[in-house]
Amino acid sequence: MGNSTPTYRTALVGCGGRGMALLRTADQINRIQFVAASDLNGINFDQLTAAGIPVYRDFEQMLEKESVDLVIVATPIATHYRVAKQVLSFPVTGLYLEKSMATRLWEADDLISRAEEAEIFFVVGHQLRYTPSWASVKNMIQENAIGKIGYIRAHRGAALLTHHTHQTDLMRYYLDDVPVSWVLGQLHRDGSHLSEGLESEMQALGFVQFENGVSGIIESGQYNPSAGNHLMLIGEKGEIRVGSGARFRNVDTGGKWQPLPQHDQPHIFESFLEWIEGGEEHRCSARKGRDTLEVLLSIYESCHQRRRIELPLQERGNALEEMINEGILP
Repeated sequence: MGNSTPTYRTALVGCGGRGMALLRTADQINRIQFVAASDLNGINFDQLTAAGIPVYRDFEQMLEKESVDLVIVATPIATHYRVAKQVLSFPVTGLYLEKSMATRLWEADDLISRAEEAEIFFVVGHQLRYTPSWASVKNMIQENAIGKIGYIRAHRGAALLTHHTHQTDLMRYYLDDVPVSWVLGQLHRDGSHLSEGLESEMQALGFVQFENGVSGIIESGQYNPSAGNHLMLIGEKGEIRVGSGARFRNVDTGGKWQPLPQHDQPHIFESFLEWIEGGEEHRCSARKGRDTLEVLLSIYESCHQRRRIELPLQERGNALEEMINEGILP
């Protein structure tokens, strides 16, 4: 890739619905060329073959045979660590790994260490940082639309590690990824509950104290009636609701609710290439994804230890798994 506008030979691992969506998104960038795809179960192979993309059942065999610069991994969350670890053993330039990056903190740290040692650019798929309807709130905050933020609340009717990771990550993005001081959490589960094949909580509640003084509430799981999928931010001059029922109000609107303005956002994969080529760190770099995972795992750990958890988190595993194995939760 010695010319000024290199083409990045790209491979997809995991060709289900999410993987194909990522392929279509990445394919919007002219400098990204898909040269191979792999899926253990052969999902969507007919479609990929019709597009002229070679397919493999074994992703390691694919990476051994094909010359690849970028790898996009969209396999089930329980496989993320194992698959990403193997990808990072190949001479690639960049790895895009779907969220959450792992299910245990030691796994996330190990992947980051391997990527740094191999000088591989590593991104985790918290793509809402680039989605205009969500990311534009960051622009509003920078424009001082609601003044100094004091409180932020995130709700999503899904499990923490599989889906609420997006909303928790947005909390951190809106607050410039400021560190968290401590987390207090509780879980509910009355039997086996699978989310994307992962044993998960049915409901979760977390209080997050950020170092800058902002207080955050994380609500996860099914409620009746549904509270929707949204974040609420309250500042000294107004408030913002983004997601379901999106709107804002402040002193300039006279306290009346108004639709959220939209701001153009860069393309998530174009920004990936720019980072590789010496630009600013990607909004979804792995270290940011790791810190979001730490907050979620701290909710589990708080429930396990029945106390608030100071960060950085000292426990490196997954306390939900431990509570299930110990019979504390069914």
